[in-house]
Amino acid sequence: MAEKEETGAGEQDDISFLRTGDIVAMTCIAHSQGIMGTERKCLCAEGFGNRMCMLEGVSNRNEPPDIATCMFFIDNALSVRALQEMMSAETEPVKKGASGGGGHKTLLYGHAVQLRHVQSNMFLSCLSSCSSNDKLAFDVGVQETNDGEACWWTIHPASKQRSEGEKVRVGDDVILVSVATERYLHMASKNTSAMNPEYMVIASFHQTLWNITPVSSGSVRSRNMGYVFGNDVLRFFHGTDECLTIPENWDDQPQNNPQNNMVIYEGGNACAQARSLWRLELVRMKWHGALAGWEQVFRVRHITSGRYLGLGAENQVQLLKKDKADYESTAFIMLSEKDVKRQGLEEKEEEGMGPPTIKYGETVVFLQHLNTNLWLSYQTTEVTKKGVGKVEEKKAIALEEGHMDDCFTFFMALEEESKSARVIRKCSSVLNRFLKGIEGLEQNGKSDKEWLKVDLSEVLKLMEDLIEYFAQPGDDVEFEEKQNRLRALHSRQDLFQEEGVLNMILDTIDKFSLMEALPDFAGLIGEEIHVVWEEIATYLYLLVAAMIKGNHSNCAQFAAAQRLDWLFSRLANPQSAEGILDVLYCVLTESPEALNMINEGHIKSVISLLEKVGRDPKVLDVLSSLCEGNGMAVRSSQNTICQNLLPCKDLLLQTSMMDQVSSMMPNIQVGVVQGSAWFKRWYFEVEVEHMEQTTKKPPYMRVGWANSAGFIPFPGSGDHWGCNGVGDDLYSYGFDGRSMYCGGKGRVAGARDIRKGDIIGCQIDLGIPEIRFSLNGNRMEACFKNFNTDGYFSPVMSMSARVSCRFIFGGNQGHLRYGPPSGFSALVEAIFGKLDIGDCFSFGDLPKNVYYGPSTLLQGSEPFVPAAVDISQVTLPHFAHEFHQKLAENLHELWAMRKIELGWTYGEKRSEAGKHHPCLTSFERLPTTEKNYNINLALDTLKTIDALGYNMVIDKPPTRLRPVRLPQNYQQQNGFKPGPLDTHEIVLDEKMDPLIDALAKNTHNVWAREKIGRGWTYGVSEYVDQSQKRNPHLVPYEQVDIRIKQANRESAAEIIKVLQLFGLFLESPAHEHDEG
Repeated sequence: MAEKEETGAGEQDDISFLRTGDIVAMTCIAHSQGIMGTERKCLCAEGFGNRMCMLEGVSNRNEPPDIATCMFFIDNALSVRALQEMMSAETEPVKKGASGGGGHKTLLYGHAVQLRHVQSNMFLSCLSSCSSNDKLAFDVGVQETNDGEACWWTIHPASKQRSEGEKVRVGDDVILVSVATERYLHMASKNTSAMNPEYMVIASFHQTLWNITPVSSGSVRSRNMGYVFGNDVLRFFHGTDECLTIPENWDDQPQNNPQNNMVIYEGGNACAQARSLWRLELVRMKWHGALAGWEQVFRVRHITSGRYLGLGAENQVQLLKKDKADYESTAFIMLSEKDVKRQGLEEKEEEGMGPPTIKYGETVVFLQHLNTNLWLSYQTTEVTKKGVGKVEEKKAIALEEGHMDDCFTFFMALEEESKSARVIRKCSSVLNRFLKGIEGLEQNGKSDKEWLKVDLSEVLKLMEDLIEYFAQPGDDVEFEEKQNRLRALHSRQDLFQEEGVLNMILDTIDKFSLMEALPDFAGLIGEEIHVVWEEIATYLYLLVAAMIKGNHSNCAQFAAAQRLDWLFSRLANPQSAEGILDVLYCVLTESPEALNMINEGHIKSVISLLEKVGRDPKVLDVLSSLCEGNGMAVRSSQNTICQNLLPCKDLLLQTSMMDQVSSMMPNIQVGVVQGSAWFKRWYFEVEVEHMEQTTKKPPYMRVGWANSAGFIPFPGSGDHWGCNGVGDDLYSYGFDGRSMYCGGKGRVAGARDIRKGDIIGCQIDLGIPEIRFSLNGNRMEACFKNFNTDGYFSPVMSMSARVSCRFIFGGNQGHLRYGPPSGFSALVEAIFGKLDIGDCFSFGDLPKNVYYGPSTLLQGSEPFVPAAVDISQVTLPHFAHEFHQKLAENLHELWAMRKIELGWTYGEKRSEAGKHHPCLTSFERLPTTEKNYNINLALDTLKTIDALGYNMVIDKPPTRLRPVRLPQNYQQQNGFKPGPLDTHEIVLDEKMDPLIDALAKNTHNVWAREKIGRGWTYGVSEYVDQSQKRNPHLVPYEQVDIRIKQANRESAAEIIKVLQLFGLFLESPAHEHDEG
């Protein structure tokens, strides 16, 4: 029924039931102890620069809410079964839109819906992150795609008067549940302040009732294309050649110059710029996007500044901030003529979408201020503009009568330019706050209140989104589509340049440079913030490149000696060099004027980067662009490059003059992790099978250890560009027979270099820590000590062309010739899974679009650190203590029965060879230590069950207590015969399976933790030598032998059955729901 599309529905159905294609807002009630008491909040999101959902207050009429951020488009609706079939088939969801009245499906309770944020075009989703104090909750935000279950929500009635399968009515209170996580969409308190509480939106096990408030009907909207709706972005045209806008020099800080905060009428280019865009916002929450009509109360919001058109002091027409935009100052109405008698607003019907009244480009309207009854009019004055002379300027004013031609005609803005205007506002807001924060940081340090307002993660995300927003279309796009995208991209670039955003970004870069020049700048802001700071610095240059690429007019701004010197001077900073190279490439390829102004100093600064950052393709691209412009050779640049670059330079990676070095590494990792099962002393060998010199330089051959924290082999040199081989950076330690290397510096350790037939021994002791080498069994006296043990260590060899070696790890991976030394273990014992050896070779930085060569850098497994269930805070109910003694006795009886089944008998002394055990006796006769062990085991088991969330309740036992009847051969010579309780009649419910699995896993983790605490470590073989305690079962429970898993599960199930015999039953954890 729900899958069928409805046709022929009337207007009443359009506004009574929710359908796909409708636009809605979701509100809920927030309780506080302040003056407001209760306040209605609306779910909102920004999308651009911030993916998290937030809450917007909508109760205060004198503080206009930003409804544009609160609107969600009902994009798709499916039954849960249809959704499951679609997901299992791994097909792309079909995007539904408001394409016509016949394409709108009515929503039914129990079905799954997708909600698309109107402003950002992203989907409401349950994210994988968690930023709240509730560790079982997930963040709620928006994501770009509608792939997977994360963006699907099932809709359920909050009222008992509605039931599953009914149509969802406009204005219903509903409960939304994430399909992916089965958690409720919930408004949670962010702080504990009673007077000024802060709220956040999460997916939680607590419920929140959301009221589906209608904003706009998709079917009504599609039937009335061309008419003005609430929340439309448009231009107010006065006549045919001028529109309502703000001056180019409009000041965001009116206290600096109050005359700059004004509204004017302007023609020419202003009619196509973002500063002439306004949003029409009806002053009501319900049907906020209804058809605009006569005498409807509305506000007018300027898009790029975010302020509201209103009357300030002395009834001056100004743009007012949100907190100053009260109802009396900003409420306007539209009238068809000035002498019409206005009806009482209380008589007007505000239910539904209303009739189509005002048409774009045709209907003439007059704007009247509601509170003062003044008309929006104009005043003509003569002003002098620099470079132009005296011109006539029309300033918007409010008059009692005004002029006959005070009327306006509306023209709807293109979707692309309205989105660009919103992005400009967001970008300006964040960057202005950021610049103020930097100034405060410079003057007062990191405790400055303006700096504390800065959210660096928001700035970083904004940079990433802006770079993506200005990205060039890919080569895989069809020609016509690519041209359309390029035209839209150029339009965005022009809008941002006209609104001064490009200059604002350049100002931010200048501020960055000044701050980085301060002494101890990293100490001033802290290490963590400094890392983010460097990322933002790089992104700023990449953003400038994206905003000017392919746009001649924007690139031509840099065709000035001062701007070019500014660009090239920043190449000295390695952090910013990458982004500057992108900017330079765009300027040099798009602006021949800039190319003609290049001098020898500029070219030398680019060439110097080859020594600093290695053979970065971006440097070569810039050098190439210096040599050619408009298809013509630039001889002066070519000559300068040849004179400074070619002599004494090895440009190729592998030639007859220079060897390329490759590094090989196995998928073996060792390290130091507190509480893990890893051994700390390891040894391996390398045998040199072939070595041939191919250049004038001797062959390159080193062996050693590399750390996963930063070892990246690279055929070049320079900061942040890795190393040539093992020992060339600070994350690896190499040996070539004569010297030991770390950080590119060698120190003499032996008498000669490695040659064919040599056996190199490498040992690492992570307990000291210490690394030593040997050559053909002769130990080197020099060693590496007290190095950083963060990260994991792997064996590695680095060699030039025509050098052949092989790893020897011991055991079935090669016989060790000279080791391992006493107390050390062969590296074969550290192999986990299938052994694989691959080459390590990288060239550049893939996330930053630099060419990346073949790479098999190690991605090893995490060390096993057993994590048992925490029972330290568990307090058992009083009745549970009555059973732990009985449970302890039965645990002993079960253990004894299984020991006897394995052939053990009673003996006064324990003997592994003879299988004698002194504990094969009754519980009462056990030694005190053994008795206490069983009692503590029983108590810990009960506490573990409680910690896992299961409730213990007393009930009638399912059967009487009786022991298992065992044959006479179970009788021991001391008269003891085990008698565990008979549980074969008890059948456990399937709901107990998760508990059985959890108890079995916990049993393994407790055993492993005790083993590791007694000095045991993981090893493939159980016996290496007498000094090493090794066990192959010290691995995560998921990788344990199936027989051990089965035994642990049987023991856990037996415990649960015995508890039922005692009358102690377990209930699965039930989630409590907050009905508020």
